[in-house]
Amino acid sequence: MTAVPALPAVPSRFGFAFSGDGRWATCLSAVQDRVALERWDLTAPAPSCRTVAAAGAAVDRSSRPIPLDDGGVLVARPAVGAGGAPAGHGTVTAVRPGGGTAAPARSWRIAPMLAGYPLAGPGSPQTLVLVAIEDERHSRVWVLPDSGAPPEPVVRIPGVLSGGVWLDDGRTLALDHAGAGHGTDGIVVDLRDRAWRRVWTVSGTSTDRIVACDRPSGRLVVTTGGPGRAVPGIGLWSPGGGRVRFPAALNRPGRARVPLALDLGGERLLVREDAGAASRLLIHTAADDRVEPVAGPRGVLSPPACWTGGRIHLRFSAPHRPPTLATVHRAGWSLARGPAGTATSWAGAEPVELPGPAGPIEAIVYGGPRWHESDRVVLALHGGPLAAWRLEFDPLFQHLAAAGIAVVAPNHRGSTGYGERHLRAVVGDWGGPDLEDVVHLGRGIADRRRAVPGGARDPILLGVSYGAWLALLAACRSPGLWAACVALAPFTSAASLYRDAAAPVRDRVARLHRPGGPGRDARRDVLALCGALTAPLLVAHGTRDEVVPVGQSRALRRRLLELGRTEGPDFDYREVDGDHTTVVQAWPADLRTAVVRFCLGAGRTLVPAKERR
Repeated sequence: MTAVPALPAVPSRFGFAFSGDGRWATCLSAVQDRVALERWDLTAPAPSCRTVAAAGAAVDRSSRPIPLDDGGVLVARPAVGAGGAPAGHGTVTAVRPGGGTAAPARSWRIAPMLAGYPLAGPGSPQTLVLVAIEDERHSRVWVLPDSGAPPEPVVRIPGVLSGGVWLDDGRTLALDHAGAGHGTDGIVVDLRDRAWRRVWTVSGTSTDRIVACDRPSGRLVVTTGGPGRAVPGIGLWSPGGGRVRFPAALNRPGRARVPLALDLGGERLLVREDAGAASRLLIHTAADDRVEPVAGPRGVLSPPACWTGGRIHLRFSAPHRPPTLATVHRAGWSLARGPAGTATSWAGAEPVELPGPAGPIEAIVYGGPRWHESDRVVLALHGGPLAAWRLEFDPLFQHLAAAGIAVVAPNHRGSTGYGERHLRAVVGDWGGPDLEDVVHLGRGIADRRRAVPGGARDPILLGVSYGAWLALLAACRSPGLWAACVALAPFTSAASLYRDAAAPVRDRVARLHRPGGPGRDARRDVLALCGALTAPLLVAHGTRDEVVPVGQSRALRRRLLELGRTEGPDFDYREVDGDHTTVVQAWPADLRTAVVRFCLGAGRTLVPAKERR
């Protein structure tokens, strides 16, 4: 068995939230299967982080914590039944950290509840609310009383709720609402009157959200997107100002921007802009419609954001930097350190432009300037289709790099962050321009490696979700080009995914892919093509995958066996006890180890160009 080098514990931070007064933050921290609750003190010049050990308030990846203005923490957690399935109810626990421990102050049981998240209103005492998703068709808003009284159901709303923006001192709340047969729109819930109404909607097919509110002035920040619009528009609305305005400087064509927070006074808006694989901050001033960049380190910034006084806080990550809290202040940027004992030296990566068939393609490359001379090179394909590899920490890439494997992670056509033309190239044409890019990049890598003294192995394909389908197509259509193929949570064709997936995924397939007839689809159906496979294959899928059903990989396994392939010598098949995120993003240690071992064990020496084409 091929030896795989050990990797230090890989940390991850997610689910950041900020208190209304900007003095506290919370997040979840995960190392392998261990999930902990962290609370950040933002009152000092340098934010400090402490793990909260709360008796009776255990957390897992589905937990949703928020900090309160008094330093307490509110945690919502759906219960899990047998086999990891939702139990149909959940709990909300309020804890009071003190030193390194915490004791639950009070707890409420909520039923029905498949998922949910808490919200805390401004002012004192704070209004505490839970938004509970009861099922695919209904949500309910609950008020959590200050005393030990039972939770109070306020209003049941048809559809699924998300988001949460307070419009006043704790009576009215704006939420994002997705109803059956309708896009997402912005609604307002009046907690006192126990009523709700739709206030921001463009059309029945658009995705319309209320993102931020300056409560003293009543100014709102909204977004709208939908079919025919690759990048959501950002709008501003003022009381008495009539219609929503979409300032030109804020909505430049091809710029992928996300509004984050308003300053005190509501005149300036903090915006994140994706620029290729990295992101940066901008500040938009409404009075003169001006956008100014905020200098900062290269990496990826993620919402939510907190803007209080002269400081901005938000999540930051870079290839060599696991997620942490970044602070922007007058003197520049600072990156917070986690709890003591978590420092580790991680591999760096750089964005590199590689030649593509329709123009340059940016790729994130691990392995240094001579990456193409590495013993093995992995060409990694992201999910999507409308997604991208980002210049952020990636546990699987770190494990490959630690084993001496170079990684090339391209943002081929169909990726976000490179303008609308690049993104929309694959809309209605899955497995067209993007597959052309993948094969072109594979041949380019092979050509560069052919000149390595002593010879080098063919590139290895690795794909996740949509990228796993692309990887399988590339391995079938150009079988002599690859040393091996790794497919994590693949589907076998757009048609089969549409047939087998849940309604949200079917809707996405219907919006982004237009089948072009049996002949064309057969050339993009892995089950019809996999007889041409010659490279060793590793397929892994989560048994509880809610995005790409595990039956897709099981169908591929059955087809390979029908073709006379032998499991073990010809292909490896694994099922993981987890959901879609577990296999394509969280990557538990045993799955990462299996992928790295497979890549280390694969490899054949490059052959002359005339024989491989």
